[in-house]
Formats: sequence, structure tokens, C-alpha cells
Amino acid sequence: MKQLTPKHKLKFYSVIALLTGFVVFIRIIGLLFRESLDISDFIIPWYNTLAEKGFSAFAQPFSNYTPPYLYLLWLITATQAFLPKAVAIKLLSIVFDIGNALMIYKILKVKTPKSNTPYFGALLFLALPTVFLNSSFWGQADAIYTFFLLISLYFLLQEHPSIAMIAVGVAFAFKAQAVFLAPFLLLLTINKRIPWYSYLLIPLVYLGMMMPAVMAGRPVGDLLGIYLNQAGTYRSLSMNAPNIYLLIPDTYYSDVVMIGAVTTGVIVVAWVIYYSQKMSNPSSAALILCAAVSVFMLPFFLPKMHERYFYLSDVLLFISAFYIPRFRFLSFISQVVSILTYSVFLFLNYDTSAALIDSFLLAAILGNFSLVVFVLLTQYKLIPSLQSNGSIADG
Repeated sequence: MKQLTPKHKLKFYSVIALLTGFVVFIRIIGLLFRESLDISDFIIPWYNTLAEKGFSAFAQPFSNYTPPYLYLLWLITATQAFLPKAVAIKLLSIVFDIGNALMIYKILKVKTPKSNTPYFGALLFLALPTVFLNSSFWGQADAIYTFFLLISLYFLLQEHPSIAMIAVGVAFAFKAQAVFLAPFLLLLTINKRIPWYSYLLIPLVYLGMMMPAVMAGRPVGDLLGIYLNQAGTYRSLSMNAPNIYLLIPDTYYSDVVMIGAVTTGVIVVAWVIYYSQKMSNPSSAALILCAAVSVFMLPFFLPKMHERYFYLSDVLLFISAFYIPRFRFLSFISQVVSILTYSVFLFLNYDTSAALIDSFLLAAILGNFSLVVFVLLTQYKLIPSLQSNGSIADG
């Protein structure tokens, strides 16, 4: 680690102490915050089923989530004698906040192995509004699949694609939103940095993680169709996701869903082909940048997205800010957009705040439109200069 002068040490440790205090304080506030509708209407009933029936509950489809999250939920029912249910559910997500901070530390250490930046970045991550609102206030599980995708990204930086694809399989077993990393993975595959056969690991890992539920008596066919069933849960073009579909009436649902999916496919194919040709020997910064664009691009262009689906892009834009200084402002904008959309669900309701909600969502849409333009332009300008003379681990 780089040696600091006594004056700089005092400043550094003062900042660390303040950040640590804030990180702990805000999570305590979040744990005491009222139960979100998602917790009270969905997760607690699942918790109750698991607490009552134990492992045998997995024989029936009592939840629209895949079993891996429910395995964890089953484990935390052991705390029901001394922890309120909502607190236990939120603590589960907070554990993965900490895991993500560890992975961000390791990813930043690839760039600056002898500086204090990885420590600061990991702690600053825990102070991000997107992170603490999602876990300690909302009790959502986005931190879980993100943790495994960060593991995947780390091992891609270390040139271990097989381990990376196993981690992608685990992430996908938790949440279908892991597919947002697919354009990035395809780009690296075309560049022969990920062997085609390694994609077999994803369904194998997925099936492996379903096996406890199969052993409990759940039909394999049910488990393979969970994500298809999830896709049909809501007939809405946007669940407060800040993209163009939020401005289109749901009366056009069927046509717009098809048009949006096809358009997104064309954009993704063009993006993959173009940048696979531009990245002959990418540096770690180039890889981080492309991963961030991949996970931002899909929820922006696809219909049927929730506001939470930008969680992963918020995380990767944050990491990008440490690799590429001009991304600091872009990461800030992404946080503002997420705060606006999260606030609509967590703190406001249409009965009393309809005008404010509409203002928040319109501002979020404009913010995300600006963000996608700047992100894509920045990638276009920087990728040619972000090539490495050595391994892809070079900064």
C-alpha cells in the first residue's frame, strides 16, 4: 500500500470513519423503516410457508421466484424466534451488500493494487443510495445476483472464463436479470476470450441449483418455466422503469412489446459486432466500460422493465468511475435517476402525491435519456484508446 503522510493519513481515516458511520446508521434506519409492499405482500407469505412446512415446501410452486433465493429465505426462518421477519429479510440482502463491497474492492485492486482506492471504493459503494435503499429499505434481492456477476467480472479480468461462466450460471439461477450481461459476454466470445463451450456451464449450474427443489418433489418442468411465467405476471410496458415505454399507454402493449424486443435485439447485435472489432486487446478499463454499457443498454431499450432493473448498471457505472474519471458524473446521474424512481415506490403514493410522482418519473426519464447518450458516446470515443499492450488485467 502507498505510504501516506501523517496529514493525509488523518484525512483518509477521518473520511473512512465518517463513511463507516453513515453506512451503519443508514442501514439501521432502513431496518426500522416500514415493510415495503413487496415484503408484506410477497416475501413474508413465502417466509411463513417455509417456516411452517420447512424443506417440503419446495415441492409446490408457492412463489414466483426461483428456488435459490427461497433456500436462503428458508435458512433465515431459523431466526424467527428473535428477529422480526422484515428485519431478517433485509439483513439477508445487507449481507450481499457487504459481499458486493468485497468484490468491488478486488475489482478496483486490479487497477490500483498498491493504493488506498480499493478500500475507499468498497466503502463508498455501501453508501450509495441505490444500494442501501434496495436492500435495507426495500428488502429486495438485487444485491444477490449482482454479487455473482461481480465475481464473474473479476474472473474475466483475471482471464479465467470458465469460473466466470459458473458465476454467471449462479447469478442467472437467482434472477433472470443476469441476462443483462449477455451482450458483453457475447462480445468477448466473438473475440475468443470466452470459449463457446463454456456456455454449457450456465444451464448445468442452473439445473444443479434447482436440484434441492427437485429432490423435495418439484417437477423439473415447473422449474424450467419460472422465468417465462414471471414475464407474463404484469401486462405493463414499464413498471416505473425510466425509459421510453413509461410514456406509452399500455393499450399498445402487445405491439410495442414485440417492436421493443426486436429493436433491442438489432441494437445489441450491432453493438456486439462493432465493438468486437474495435477491442483487439482490451485493457481492464475497456472491459469494465463494455460491461457497464451492456447492463445499462438492455433495461433501457427493453419493455416490461422495473425500476430496480437498473441496479446492476448503477453498480457497474460506479466501478467505471474509478477506471475512467469522466464516468464520475455519469455514475452520479445514474444514482439520481434511481433515487427518483425508488422514491416513487418507497416514499410516495398516487393518492396524495400524483403530481410529484409524475414529476419524479419525467425527470428520471430525461436523466436516463441523457445518460444513455453520454454513455454510448463515451464508449465510442474511448474504446480505441483503451487497449492494452499486455494482459487484459492492465489498467
